[in-house]
Amino acid sequence: MSQIFSRFSILNIKKQLLEIWPTTVIGILVSLCGAGFTVLIAELTDNPIWKLAKDPAEVMNFPPYIGMLSNWSVILWITTAVICLFGAVILKKQNAPKDTLRFIIGSGLLSLFLGIDDLYRLHDKIFPRMFHAPESFFYLLYFFTFLIYLMFFTTQILKYDYLLFGAAFFLLVISRRIAVIIPFFDQFMTTGDMLKYFGIVFWLAFFYRTVLHEINALINKTA
Repeated sequence: MSQIFSRFSILNIKKQLLEIWPTTVIGILVSLCGAGFTVLIAELTDNPIWKLAKDPAEVMNFPPYIGMLSNWSVILWITTAVICLFGAVILKKQNAPKDTLRFIIGSGLLSLFLGIDDLYRLHDKIFPRMFHAPESFFYLLYFFTFLIYLMFFTTQILKYDYLLFGAAFFLLVISRRIAVIIPFFDQFMTTGDMLKYFGIVFWLAFFYRTVLHEINALINKTA
């Protein structure tokens, strides 16, 4: 019990404050930026701030499970981004090869963007209105972005479980309704959504195993 109370001593609190002040400052800035951006968007879209601050299900008064699979997709994109970016921090501290770091960081940032895109429907709602361009233009732009990504990182991808990556890429491509119809799902207009979800699952699986492989290699090297 005395050890527990000792954690709240003035000395320990002062020591912790000195250690966490950079994190605290960043936390305050991120919080203020998020809140400020919410207020700005509310003003630009002529919406009350509470509509942008609350849960969509509460605002629109619909059951919280509506859009369930889409929400899972966003969670998986963001999970992949977190695995990659946090893994990159660990690998950087252990002086991992630069090409490996570039691959994992680039993949993490791409996953983060795709998660945000999925969450706010940037490619089919926001960007077409902002830039006065058809939705097909942004699909094409995303396709070329993937091609550039592959040009830079194919060598890295082939070092790992590339069959998982290939499955993810294939499923994500055909999820755009390219000559594929799944009989049961199609009658509910979910073919593309289901295939995209499957693709994201394999995307996460590939990068989970990739980052784990690199971290294990570093552990074994330093052991």
